[in-house]
Amino acid sequence: MKNWKNVLDSARIGESKYKLLVQAIAGEIERGELVHDQRLPPQRQVADALGISVQTVTNAYKELERQGLVRCEIGRGSFVSRRMSDRVADDIIDLPERTLVDFSITRILHTQAHERIWRDTCAELSVEEDQPWIHAYRPIAGFESHREAAVRWLAGLGMNVERDDVLVTNGAAHGIFLALASLAGPDDVVLCEGLTDHGVIGNSQVLGFTLKGLEMDRDGIDPEHFEDLCSNERVTALVCTPNLNNPTTSLMPDARRREIAAIARRFGVHIIEDDVYGPLLGERHAPPISHYAPELSFYCTSMTKSVLTGLRVGYLAMPKRLALRTESILRVNSWMATPLVAEIATRWINDGRAAQLAELQRKLISARQAMVREHLGEYLLGNPAQALGAWLGIPAHWEVDSLVRALRRRHIAVTPPEPFLVRGTPRPRAVRLCVGAECSDTKMRKALADMHELFGQYPQIHEL
Repeated sequence: MKNWKNVLDSARIGESKYKLLVQAIAGEIERGELVHDQRLPPQRQVADALGISVQTVTNAYKELERQGLVRCEIGRGSFVSRRMSDRVADDIIDLPERTLVDFSITRILHTQAHERIWRDTCAELSVEEDQPWIHAYRPIAGFESHREAAVRWLAGLGMNVERDDVLVTNGAAHGIFLALASLAGPDDVVLCEGLTDHGVIGNSQVLGFTLKGLEMDRDGIDPEHFEDLCSNERVTALVCTPNLNNPTTSLMPDARRREIAAIARRFGVHIIEDDVYGPLLGERHAPPISHYAPELSFYCTSMTKSVLTGLRVGYLAMPKRLALRTESILRVNSWMATPLVAEIATRWINDGRAAQLAELQRKLISARQAMVREHLGEYLLGNPAQALGAWLGIPAHWEVDSLVRALRRRHIAVTPPEPFLVRGTPRPRAVRLCVGAECSDTKMRKALADMHELFGQYPQIHEL
Protein backbone atom coordinates (compact mmCIF):
# COMPACT_ATOMS: atom_id res chain seq x y z
CA MET A 1 0.00 0.00 0.00
CA LYS A 2 3.05 2.27 0.06
CA ASN A 3 2.48 3.44 -3.51
CA TRP A 4 -1.21 4.06 -2.78
CA LYS A 5 -0.28 6.34 0.11
CA ASN A 6 2.29 8.21 -1.99
CA VAL A 7 -0.35 8.87 -4.64
CA LEU A 8 -2.83 10.18 -2.08
CA ASP A 9 -0.21 12.28 -0.30
CA SER A 10 0.64 14.01 -3.60
CA ALA A 11 -2.99 14.91 -4.29
CA ARG A 12 -3.75 18.50 -5.25
CA ILE A 13 -6.48 20.47 -3.54
CA GLY A 14 -9.87 19.40 -4.79
CA GLU A 15 -8.75 16.08 -6.29
CA SER A 16 -10.99 13.11 -5.46
CA LYS A 17 -9.20 10.70 -3.14
CA TYR A 18 -11.29 7.72 -4.21
CA LYS A 19 -10.46 8.36 -7.88
CA LEU A 20 -6.76 8.63 -7.07
CA LEU A 21 -6.95 5.36 -5.17
CA VAL A 22 -8.67 3.73 -8.14
CA GLN A 23 -5.89 4.95 -10.45
CA ALA A 24 -3.18 3.69 -8.09
CA ILE A 25 -4.66 0.20 -7.74
CA ALA A 26 -5.56 -0.06 -11.44
CA GLY A 27 -2.01 0.90 -12.35
CA GLU A 28 -0.56 -1.90 -10.22
CA ILE A 29 -2.96 -4.39 -11.81
CA GLU A 30 -2.08 -3.26 -15.34
CA ARG A 31 1.67 -3.48 -14.55
CA GLY A 32 1.28 -6.97 -13.09
CA GLU A 33 2.28 -5.92 -9.58
CA LEU A 34 -1.13 -7.15 -8.41
CA VAL A 35 -1.94 -10.46 -10.10
CA HIS A 36 -5.12 -12.32 -10.99
CA ASP A 37 -6.91 -13.80 -7.94
CA GLN A 38 -4.70 -11.89 -5.46
CA ARG A 39 -6.71 -10.73 -2.45
CA LEU A 40 -6.76 -6.99 -1.81
CA PRO A 41 -6.35 -5.73 1.77
CA PRO A 42 -9.60 -5.38 3.74
CA GLN A 43 -11.24 -1.98 3.36
CA ARG A 44 -10.88 -1.04 7.06
CA GLN A 45 -7.16 -1.87 6.94
CA VAL A 46 -6.67 0.28 3.82
CA ALA A 47 -8.58 3.18 5.40
CA ASP A 48 -6.46 3.08 8.56
CA ALA A 49 -3.17 2.81 6.66
CA LEU A 50 -3.97 5.66 4.26
CA GLY A 51 -5.76 7.93 6.72
CA ILE A 52 -9.00 8.07 4.73
CA SER A 53 -12.58 7.00 5.41
CA VAL A 54 -13.82 3.45 4.90
CA GLN A 55 -16.48 4.86 2.56
CA THR A 56 -13.75 6.28 0.29
CA VAL A 57 -12.12 2.83 0.07
CA THR A 58 -15.54 1.21 -0.52
CA ASN A 59 -16.23 3.61 -3.40
CA ALA A 60 -12.83 2.84 -4.92
CA TYR A 61 -13.31 -0.93 -4.71
CA LYS A 62 -16.80 -0.61 -6.25
CA GLU A 63 -15.41 1.42 -9.16
CA LEU A 64 -12.65 -1.14 -9.74
CA GLU A 65 -15.30 -3.85 -9.74
CA ARG A 66 -17.36 -1.90 -12.29
CA GLN A 67 -14.28 -1.66 -14.52
CA GLY A 68 -13.82 -5.42 -14.30
CA LEU A 69 -10.49 -5.16 -12.48
CA VAL A 70 -11.71 -6.45 -9.11
CA ARG A 71 -14.38 -8.90 -8.00
CA CYS A 72 -15.94 -8.49 -4.57
CA GLU A 73 -17.16 -11.70 -2.93
CA ILE A 74 -19.42 -11.42 0.12
CA GLY A 75 -17.77 -12.98 3.16
CA ARG A 76 -14.45 -13.53 1.40
CA GLY A 77 -13.12 -10.13 0.35
CA SER A 78 -12.01 -8.39 -2.86
CA PHE A 79 -9.80 -10.07 -5.44
CA VAL A 80 -7.93 -8.95 -8.55
CA SER A 81 -9.77 -10.05 -11.68
CA ARG A 82 -8.51 -9.90 -15.22
CA ARG A 83 -10.63 -7.82 -17.58
CA MET A 84 -12.97 -9.80 -19.81
CA SER A 85 -10.93 -8.73 -22.86
CA ASP A 86 -7.77 -10.10 -21.22
CA ARG A 87 -9.45 -13.40 -20.36
CA VAL A 88 -10.80 -13.81 -23.86
CA ALA A 89 -7.36 -13.14 -25.32
CA ASP A 90 -5.96 -15.93 -23.15
CA ASP A 91 -8.80 -18.44 -23.54
CA ILE A 92 -9.67 -17.91 -27.22
CA ILE A 93 -6.69 -18.06 -29.52
CA ASP A 94 -6.28 -15.00 -31.79
CA LEU A 95 -3.35 -16.02 -33.99
CA PRO A 96 -3.37 -19.72 -34.85
CA GLU A 97 -0.10 -21.57 -34.71
CA ARG A 98 0.80 -23.39 -37.89
CA THR A 99 0.42 -26.87 -36.38
CA LEU A 100 -2.52 -26.01 -34.13
CA VAL A 101 -6.01 -27.43 -34.62
CA ASP A 102 -7.87 -24.44 -33.25
CA PHE A 103 -11.24 -25.45 -31.82
CA SER A 104 -11.33 -22.30 -29.65
CA ILE A 105 -13.00 -19.82 -32.04
CA THR A 106 -16.64 -19.92 -33.16
CA ARG A 107 -16.62 -19.55 -36.92
CA ILE A 108 -18.34 -21.07 -39.91
CA LEU A 109 -16.63 -23.23 -42.50
CA HIS A 110 -15.31 -21.43 -45.56
CA THR A 111 -15.47 -23.16 -48.96
CA GLN A 112 -14.81 -22.47 -52.61
CA ALA A 113 -18.52 -21.67 -52.97
CA HIS A 114 -18.09 -18.80 -50.53
CA GLU A 115 -15.04 -17.63 -52.45
CA ARG A 116 -16.83 -17.79 -55.81
CA ILE A 117 -19.92 -15.91 -54.63
CA TRP A 118 -17.79 -13.22 -53.02
CA ARG A 119 -15.66 -12.75 -56.14
CA ASP A 120 -18.77 -12.62 -58.35
CA THR A 121 -20.24 -9.92 -56.14
CA CYS A 122 -17.05 -7.87 -56.24
CA ALA A 123 -17.07 -8.15 -60.04
CA GLU A 124 -20.71 -6.97 -60.19
CA LEU A 125 -19.97 -3.95 -58.02
CA SER A 126 -16.86 -3.01 -59.98
CA VAL A 127 -18.80 -2.22 -63.16
CA GLU A 128 -21.73 -0.33 -61.64
CA GLU A 129 -21.62 3.44 -62.13
CA ASP A 130 -24.31 4.35 -59.60
CA GLN A 131 -23.21 3.21 -56.13
CA PRO A 132 -25.02 5.40 -53.56
CA TRP A 133 -23.94 3.18 -50.66
CA ILE A 134 -20.37 4.49 -50.85
CA HIS A 135 -21.58 8.11 -50.69
CA ALA A 136 -24.12 7.61 -47.91
CA TYR A 137 -24.05 9.88 -44.92
CA ARG A 138 -27.61 10.56 -43.81
CA PRO A 139 -29.53 7.25 -43.51
CA ILE A 140 -28.68 6.46 -39.88
CA ALA A 141 -30.96 3.43 -39.54
CA GLY A 142 -29.94 2.06 -42.95
CA PHE A 143 -31.06 2.48 -46.56
CA GLU A 144 -34.74 1.70 -47.10
CA SER A 145 -33.79 -1.13 -49.47
CA HIS A 146 -31.42 -2.58 -46.85
CA ARG A 147 -34.07 -2.47 -44.14
CA GLU A 148 -36.65 -4.03 -46.45
CA ALA A 149 -34.25 -6.91 -47.12
CA ALA A 150 -33.77 -7.19 -43.36
CA VAL A 151 -37.54 -7.53 -42.91
CA ARG A 152 -37.57 -10.42 -45.40
CA TRP A 153 -34.63 -12.14 -43.67
CA LEU A 154 -36.22 -11.75 -40.25
CA ALA A 155 -39.52 -13.14 -41.51
CA GLY A 156 -37.68 -16.34 -42.45
CA LEU A 157 -36.57 -16.58 -38.80
CA GLY A 158 -40.08 -16.21 -37.39
CA MET A 159 -40.06 -12.45 -36.75
CA ASN A 160 -42.65 -10.40 -38.63
CA VAL A 161 -41.71 -6.74 -38.24
CA GLU A 162 -42.12 -3.45 -40.09
CA ARG A 163 -39.27 -1.69 -41.84
CA ASP A 164 -39.24 1.29 -39.47
CA ASP A 165 -38.75 -1.03 -36.50
CA VAL A 166 -35.46 -2.43 -37.82
CA LEU A 167 -31.92 -1.05 -37.59
CA VAL A 168 -29.03 -2.25 -39.73
CA THR A 169 -26.02 -2.87 -37.46
CA ASN A 170 -22.37 -3.89 -37.76
CA GLY A 171 -23.05 -7.45 -36.70
CA ALA A 172 -25.02 -9.00 -33.84
CA ALA A 173 -22.62 -7.86 -31.10
CA HIS A 174 -23.24 -4.26 -32.16
CA GLY A 175 -27.00 -4.84 -32.07
CA ILE A 176 -26.89 -6.36 -28.57
CA PHE A 177 -24.85 -3.41 -27.33
CA LEU A 178 -27.36 -0.92 -28.78
CA ALA A 179 -30.25 -2.75 -27.13
CA LEU A 180 -28.50 -2.85 -23.74
CA ALA A 181 -27.45 0.81 -24.00
CA SER A 182 -31.09 1.71 -24.68
CA LEU A 183 -32.25 0.04 -21.48
CA ALA A 184 -29.59 -0.45 -18.84
CA GLY A 185 -27.27 1.68 -16.77
CA PRO A 186 -25.48 1.54 -13.40
CA ASP A 187 -28.71 1.25 -11.37
CA ASP A 188 -30.17 -1.61 -13.41
CA VAL A 189 -30.20 -5.39 -13.02
CA VAL A 190 -29.92 -7.45 -16.22
CA LEU A 191 -30.37 -11.23 -16.27
CA CYS A 192 -28.84 -13.71 -18.68
CA GLU A 193 -27.97 -17.38 -18.88
CA GLY A 194 -25.44 -18.37 -16.22
CA LEU A 195 -23.21 -19.33 -19.14
CA THR A 196 -23.46 -16.66 -21.80
CA ASP A 197 -21.53 -15.09 -24.65
CA HIS A 198 -18.53 -13.18 -23.30
CA GLY A 199 -19.71 -10.04 -25.10
CA VAL A 200 -22.67 -9.74 -22.72
CA ILE A 201 -20.32 -9.89 -19.72
CA GLY A 202 -18.10 -7.24 -21.32
CA ASN A 203 -21.11 -5.00 -21.94
CA SER A 204 -21.97 -5.12 -18.24
CA GLN A 205 -18.50 -3.78 -17.45
CA VAL A 206 -18.75 -1.02 -20.06
CA LEU A 207 -22.32 0.10 -19.28
CA GLY A 208 -22.08 -0.51 -15.54
CA PHE A 209 -25.27 -2.52 -14.98
CA THR A 210 -25.42 -5.49 -12.61
CA LEU A 211 -25.43 -8.78 -14.51
CA LYS A 212 -26.88 -11.87 -12.86
CA GLY A 213 -26.84 -15.39 -14.27
CA LEU A 214 -29.88 -17.66 -14.38
CA GLU A 215 -29.80 -21.37 -13.71
CA MET A 216 -29.90 -23.55 -16.82
CA ASP A 217 -30.71 -27.09 -17.86
CA ARG A 218 -30.42 -28.88 -21.20
CA ASP A 219 -33.27 -26.72 -22.58
CA GLY A 220 -31.79 -23.39 -21.54
CA ILE A 221 -32.97 -20.90 -18.91
CA ASP A 222 -34.87 -22.28 -15.91
CA PRO A 223 -38.24 -20.41 -15.93
CA GLU A 224 -38.71 -20.86 -12.19
CA HIS A 225 -35.43 -19.13 -11.39
CA PHE A 226 -36.29 -16.36 -13.85
CA GLU A 227 -39.65 -15.83 -12.19
CA ASP A 228 -38.14 -15.95 -8.71
CA LEU A 229 -35.60 -13.21 -9.46
CA CYS A 230 -38.23 -11.07 -11.16
CA SER A 231 -40.45 -11.45 -8.05
CA ASN A 232 -37.72 -10.31 -5.67
CA GLU A 233 -35.77 -7.70 -7.65
CA ARG A 234 -36.43 -4.86 -10.05
CA VAL A 235 -35.17 -6.51 -13.23
CA THR A 236 -34.72 -4.33 -16.31
CA ALA A 237 -33.94 -6.87 -19.03
CA LEU A 238 -33.20 -10.46 -19.92
CA VAL A 239 -30.47 -11.18 -22.48
CA CYS A 240 -30.77 -14.70 -23.88
CA THR A 241 -29.83 -17.00 -26.73
CA PRO A 242 -32.63 -19.58 -27.06
CA ASN A 243 -31.19 -21.02 -30.29
CA LEU A 244 -27.88 -22.83 -29.75
CA ASN A 245 -26.63 -20.99 -26.68
CA ASN A 246 -22.93 -20.26 -26.63
CA PRO A 247 -21.27 -22.30 -25.12
CA THR A 248 -23.80 -24.96 -24.04
CA THR A 249 -25.56 -25.37 -27.45
CA SER A 250 -28.93 -25.63 -25.64
CA LEU A 251 -31.98 -25.30 -27.89
CA MET A 252 -35.04 -24.01 -26.06
CA PRO A 253 -38.33 -25.77 -26.88
CA ASP A 254 -41.37 -23.75 -27.90
CA ALA A 255 -43.31 -24.31 -24.65
CA ARG A 256 -40.48 -22.82 -22.61
CA ARG A 257 -40.17 -19.84 -24.94
CA ARG A 258 -43.85 -19.07 -24.36
CA GLU A 259 -43.33 -19.43 -20.61
CA ILE A 260 -40.33 -17.07 -20.56
CA ALA A 261 -42.26 -14.52 -22.63
CA ALA A 262 -45.27 -14.73 -20.27
CA ILE A 263 -43.06 -14.14 -17.20
CA ALA A 264 -41.36 -11.17 -18.89
CA ARG A 265 -44.75 -9.67 -19.71
CA ARG A 266 -46.04 -10.15 -16.19
CA PHE A 267 -43.11 -8.28 -14.66
CA GLY A 268 -42.47 -5.79 -17.47
CA VAL A 269 -38.98 -7.16 -18.19
CA HIS A 270 -37.51 -6.36 -21.61
CA ILE A 271 -36.15 -9.23 -23.69
CA ILE A 272 -32.94 -8.91 -25.69
CA GLU A 273 -32.76 -12.00 -27.88
CA ASP A 274 -29.52 -12.94 -29.59
CA ASP A 275 -30.43 -15.15 -32.55
CA VAL A 276 -27.14 -15.08 -34.40
CA TYR A 277 -27.33 -18.88 -34.79
CA GLY A 278 -31.00 -18.98 -35.82
CA PRO A 279 -30.31 -19.19 -39.58
CA LEU A 280 -28.41 -22.46 -38.98
CA LEU A 281 -31.63 -24.18 -37.89
CA GLY A 282 -33.46 -23.83 -41.19
CA GLU A 283 -37.24 -24.11 -40.96
CA ARG A 284 -37.29 -26.60 -38.08
CA HIS A 285 -36.89 -24.22 -35.15
CA ALA A 286 -39.59 -22.73 -32.92
CA PRO A 287 -40.49 -19.02 -33.18
CA PRO A 288 -38.25 -16.62 -31.23
CA ILE A 289 -39.24 -15.60 -27.71
CA SER A 290 -39.57 -12.10 -29.15
CA HIS A 291 -42.40 -13.37 -31.36
CA TYR A 292 -44.49 -13.90 -28.21
CA ALA A 293 -43.73 -10.51 -26.61
CA PRO A 294 -42.81 -8.08 -29.43
CA GLU A 295 -43.74 -4.97 -27.42
CA LEU A 296 -40.95 -5.79 -24.93
CA SER A 297 -38.40 -7.34 -27.22
CA PHE A 298 -35.20 -6.48 -29.02
CA TYR A 299 -34.39 -9.26 -31.50
CA CYS A 300 -30.97 -9.42 -33.14
CA THR A 301 -29.35 -11.64 -35.74
CA SER A 302 -26.53 -11.37 -38.28
CA MET A 303 -24.80 -13.03 -41.22
CA THR A 304 -21.43 -13.83 -39.63
CA LYS A 305 -22.37 -17.22 -38.12
CA SER A 306 -24.38 -18.54 -41.05
CA VAL A 307 -23.54 -16.88 -44.39
CA LEU A 308 -19.99 -15.46 -44.44
CA THR A 309 -17.67 -14.67 -41.54
CA GLY A 310 -16.55 -11.29 -42.87
CA LEU A 311 -20.06 -10.15 -43.79
CA ARG A 312 -20.43 -8.16 -40.57
CA VAL A 313 -23.99 -6.96 -40.97
CA GLY A 314 -26.74 -7.45 -38.43
CA TYR A 315 -30.42 -6.64 -38.05
CA LEU A 316 -31.98 -5.38 -34.82
CA ALA A 317 -35.76 -5.40 -34.45
CA MET A 318 -36.93 -3.01 -31.72
CA PRO A 319 -40.09 -2.29 -29.71
CA LYS A 320 -41.88 0.61 -31.41
CA ARG A 321 -41.76 2.86 -28.36
CA LEU A 322 -37.96 2.49 -28.09
CA ALA A 323 -37.10 2.70 -31.79
CA LEU A 324 -36.20 6.40 -31.81
CA ARG A 325 -34.10 6.07 -28.66
CA THR A 326 -32.14 3.12 -30.01
CA GLU A 327 -31.61 4.84 -33.35
CA SER A 328 -30.20 7.88 -31.56
CA ILE A 329 -27.76 5.64 -29.69
CA LEU A 330 -26.68 4.13 -33.02
CA ARG A 331 -26.05 7.66 -34.29
CA VAL A 332 -23.82 8.46 -31.30
CA ASN A 333 -22.12 5.06 -31.23
CA SER A 334 -21.20 4.62 -34.91
CA TRP A 335 -23.41 6.99 -36.95
CA MET A 336 -24.60 4.05 -39.07
CA ALA A 337 -23.69 0.54 -40.13
CA THR A 338 -21.30 0.20 -43.07
CA PRO A 339 -23.55 0.69 -46.14
CA LEU A 340 -21.37 -1.29 -48.57
CA VAL A 341 -21.53 -4.44 -46.44
CA ALA A 342 -25.28 -3.95 -45.98
CA GLU A 343 -25.67 -3.63 -49.75
CA ILE A 344 -23.92 -6.96 -50.33
CA ALA A 345 -26.11 -8.66 -47.73
CA THR A 346 -29.20 -7.12 -49.34
CA ARG A 347 -28.29 -8.49 -52.77
CA TRP A 348 -27.65 -11.94 -51.38
CA ILE A 349 -30.96 -11.96 -49.51
CA ASN A 350 -32.89 -10.79 -52.56
CA ASP A 351 -31.34 -13.21 -55.07
CA GLY A 352 -31.16 -16.22 -52.75
CA ARG A 353 -27.40 -16.41 -52.33
CA ALA A 354 -27.64 -15.82 -48.57
CA ALA A 355 -30.08 -18.70 -48.19
CA GLN A 356 -27.87 -20.87 -50.41
CA LEU A 357 -24.79 -20.28 -48.26
CA ALA A 358 -26.74 -20.81 -45.03
CA GLU A 359 -28.01 -24.15 -46.33
CA LEU A 360 -24.47 -25.14 -47.34
CA GLN A 361 -23.29 -24.24 -43.85
CA ARG A 362 -25.95 -26.42 -42.26
CA LYS A 363 -24.72 -29.43 -44.25
CA LEU A 364 -21.06 -28.79 -43.43
CA ILE A 365 -21.74 -28.34 -39.72
CA SER A 366 -23.90 -31.46 -39.58
CA ALA A 367 -21.08 -33.52 -41.10
CA ARG A 368 -18.54 -32.21 -38.60
CA GLN A 369 -20.88 -32.69 -35.66
CA ALA A 370 -21.20 -36.32 -36.74
CA MET A 371 -17.41 -36.62 -36.38
CA VAL A 372 -17.61 -35.18 -32.87
CA ARG A 373 -20.33 -37.65 -31.88
CA GLU A 374 -18.30 -40.52 -33.32
CA HIS A 375 -15.17 -39.74 -31.31
CA LEU A 376 -16.44 -37.89 -28.23
CA GLY A 377 -20.11 -38.80 -28.01
CA GLU A 378 -19.83 -40.13 -24.45
CA TYR A 379 -18.70 -36.69 -23.22
CA LEU A 380 -21.27 -34.52 -25.02
CA LEU A 381 -23.56 -32.36 -22.89
CA GLY A 382 -26.18 -31.70 -25.55
CA ASN A 383 -25.22 -31.64 -29.20
CA PRO A 384 -27.69 -30.29 -31.78
CA ALA A 385 -26.55 -31.23 -35.26
CA GLN A 386 -26.68 -27.58 -36.39
CA ALA A 387 -24.53 -26.10 -33.60
CA LEU A 388 -21.18 -24.52 -34.37
CA GLY A 389 -19.89 -25.72 -31.02
CA ALA A 390 -19.91 -28.79 -28.79
CA TRP A 391 -20.04 -28.61 -24.98
CA LEU A 392 -17.96 -31.43 -23.56
CA GLY A 393 -18.05 -32.66 -19.99
CA ILE A 394 -14.62 -33.78 -18.83
CA PRO A 395 -13.75 -37.04 -17.05
CA ALA A 396 -13.70 -37.04 -13.23
CA HIS A 397 -9.95 -37.69 -13.10
CA TRP A 398 -9.13 -34.44 -14.96
CA GLU A 399 -9.25 -30.81 -13.87
CA VAL A 400 -10.36 -28.36 -16.56
CA ASP A 401 -7.18 -26.27 -16.63
CA SER A 402 -4.90 -29.31 -16.65
CA LEU A 403 -6.85 -30.86 -19.52
CA VAL A 404 -6.76 -27.64 -21.57
CA ARG A 405 -2.98 -27.42 -21.09
CA ALA A 406 -2.51 -31.08 -21.97
CA LEU A 407 -4.48 -30.59 -25.17
CA ARG A 408 -2.37 -27.56 -26.10
CA ARG A 409 0.75 -29.70 -25.76
CA ARG A 410 -0.85 -31.89 -28.43
CA HIS A 411 -1.48 -28.76 -30.55
CA ILE A 412 -5.23 -28.75 -29.92
CA ALA A 413 -6.95 -25.60 -28.61
CA VAL A 414 -10.33 -25.65 -26.85
CA THR A 415 -12.00 -23.05 -24.62
CA PRO A 416 -12.46 -23.45 -20.85
CA PRO A 417 -15.67 -22.09 -19.26
CA GLU A 418 -14.22 -18.82 -17.88
CA PRO A 419 -15.05 -16.45 -20.79
CA PHE A 420 -18.74 -17.42 -20.53
CA LEU A 421 -19.11 -17.58 -16.75
CA VAL A 422 -21.34 -14.98 -15.12
CA ARG A 423 -20.22 -14.13 -11.59
CA GLY A 424 -21.94 -16.37 -9.04
CA THR A 425 -22.46 -19.24 -11.49
CA PRO A 426 -20.67 -22.46 -10.43
CA ARG A 427 -17.77 -23.30 -12.72
CA PRO A 428 -18.78 -26.30 -14.85
CA ARG A 429 -16.42 -29.18 -15.54
CA ALA A 430 -16.64 -28.69 -19.27
CA VAL A 431 -14.86 -27.22 -22.29
CA ARG A 432 -16.16 -25.83 -25.57
CA LEU A 433 -15.08 -27.22 -28.93
CA CYS A 434 -15.94 -25.34 -32.14
CA VAL A 435 -16.43 -27.41 -35.27
CA GLY A 436 -15.55 -24.63 -37.73
CA ALA A 437 -11.80 -25.09 -37.24
CA GLU A 438 -9.82 -24.22 -40.36
CA CYS A 439 -8.44 -27.66 -41.08
CA SER A 440 -9.17 -30.62 -43.32
CA ASP A 441 -11.65 -33.27 -42.26
CA THR A 442 -8.72 -35.70 -42.00
CA LYS A 443 -6.85 -33.42 -39.61
CA MET A 444 -10.00 -32.85 -37.60
CA ARG A 445 -10.64 -36.59 -37.24
CA LYS A 446 -7.06 -37.06 -36.04
CA ALA A 447 -7.44 -34.25 -33.47
CA LEU A 448 -10.74 -35.68 -32.18
CA ALA A 449 -9.17 -39.13 -31.87
CA ASP A 450 -6.26 -37.58 -29.91
CA MET A 451 -8.76 -35.85 -27.64
CA HIS A 452 -10.59 -39.12 -26.97
CA GLU A 453 -7.31 -40.83 -26.13
CA LEU A 454 -6.29 -38.02 -23.76
CA PHE A 455 -9.69 -37.94 -22.04
CA GLY A 456 -9.19 -41.61 -21.18
CA GLN A 457 -5.72 -41.11 -19.72
CA TYR A 458 -4.92 -39.96 -16.20
CA PRO A 459 -3.02 -36.66 -15.90
CA GLN A 460 0.61 -36.62 -14.89
CA ILE A 461 1.24 -35.89 -11.23
CA HIS A 462 3.53 -32.90 -11.85
CA GLU A 463 3.03 -30.86 -15.00
CA LEU A 464 6.20 -29.60 -16.65
